[in-house]
Amino acid sequence: MAHGLRTVPRPEHLVALGLLAAGLFLRLHYAAFLDPFEDGYQNWWISANLVTTGEYWDRHSMMTQGNWLPIYHFLGAGVLGVAGVWNFSALKGANLLLSSATGVLVYVLGRRSGTAVGLAALSFFTLNFVDVVVSGWATAESLTGFLVLLGYSCLFAFDAARPRNRAIAAAAFLLAAMTRYEAWVVVALAAAFLAMRRPAWGSRRSALLVLAPAAAFMAAYTVYASQWGFLPALVVQQTSTDVRYQLSVGTQIAAGEALFRWWAGYIGYFPIVLVAGAAVVVRRAREDLGAWIVLTLWGFIFMYTALRFGNPSYRYVMITIPFLSLYGAEGLAALGRRLGRARSPTLRGRPVLVPAAIAATVVLASATMLPSAASFWERGFPSSEAMEPLVRAGRFLSTLPLPEGKILVSESSIAAYHSGYPPDRILGARWLPQDRGAALAFLEGRAAYVVYIGVPYYALRTLFPELEAGTGTADFELVYDARGAASGTHAVFVYRVVP
Repeated sequence: MAHGLRTVPRPEHLVALGLLAAGLFLRLHYAAFLDPFEDGYQNWWISANLVTTGEYWDRHSMMTQGNWLPIYHFLGAGVLGVAGVWNFSALKGANLLLSSATGVLVYVLGRRSGTAVGLAALSFFTLNFVDVVVSGWATAESLTGFLVLLGYSCLFAFDAARPRNRAIAAAAFLLAAMTRYEAWVVVALAAAFLAMRRPAWGSRRSALLVLAPAAAFMAAYTVYASQWGFLPALVVQQTSTDVRYQLSVGTQIAAGEALFRWWAGYIGYFPIVLVAGAAVVVRRAREDLGAWIVLTLWGFIFMYTALRFGNPSYRYVMITIPFLSLYGAEGLAALGRRLGRARSPTLRGRPVLVPAAIAATVVLASATMLPSAASFWERGFPSSEAMEPLVRAGRFLSTLPLPEGKILVSESSIAAYHSGYPPDRILGARWLPQDRGAALAFLEGRAAYVVYIGVPYYALRTLFPELEAGTGTADFELVYDARGAASGTHAVFVYRVVP
């Protein structure tokens, strides 16, 4: 092309940008709703405390003692350090950018099988309701998914004979292993896969060396966490608290019913894509690490629920979404060719898109993805209503000055955030002494207010069951009822500690 002439964007790239923009619009819309659970605000609290004090620990509970891995909190501290400590939206925005970056990778990988496959895979990923919702929370899943897909791409899809690609893969797998435990499963699967199948570009040893930094971190962190106990037991203990209590009082649903509900929702969010993708997963089970990842995480959900380690969550299988988007697009393209109803066009060397391919992609994506997004468009997440009293409690506290030398003890990270108090002057009730007398002495000496939530196994209710009545006592003065019980959830009260 002659100098001075502008490069005209290729039509398929414009369509891809449009799909990314549509996905970002959906994500921004849902990110604006109140989260239906508190993990994102707890992550904010950890990162905010880190950036303001330099101390890395979970002031709310004990999730940094083996349960939550560190990199997301350090990334969050960096974001808050630039955007401001109270800019919770910046944490969500960072995740939306990570989700968009994952979409770009999905498109690049899909185009290897044809432009229509790339666009279809991108549409399936960017309009997938699971990723739309979860990427709008300040949690680590979007970071993990991007890093795993990046490591997979550089080691198994792109030219891994290039040292640069191997270096990127090594860094991606290492950071992923420092983010969530699902990535540990991926690293172990990749090692087993490479041990069984020598890569075409080099030796098994050179390939396994790519995973060495991640494996070294996994071993070192296991040793580090041993100061609190056996790592798998720590994770299970903290994630199964709800289930163990529900089993003890007979309110936990049967494991089969929990799995049925989970699978019904999982399939319902992207039925055609999942069915087509599952067919490709089965066909590639011997030759593609991505297929191993999908099948293993599905198996993990089954065992995790059946053994009563916890309740199943779509967050645990976020890594499967980009792979299934790719496999679903490839499976549908193969089915179309087989049936003679459509062809999967490639644009290598062609100047324009085939309109039928674009139309088919848009129709398929709209028919399988958008109904889920539309169903919650106006009202948001029904379970967010249970979080509203916690917001009210925090906003009430924001009107009360925190006395010098005193702290807030809160059983809610949402209330902690909305109080506006410095993160290092708020403490979770789980850190209280387990003896009532010692706990009361601690509160009288150090705390000005407490946020009480009437969950039966929470610390304040266990130590001071009289607080559930919502009336003042000799030690606690009721200053605000956040109307938790009136909202159909647990009681939420703000008490002033009587010195």
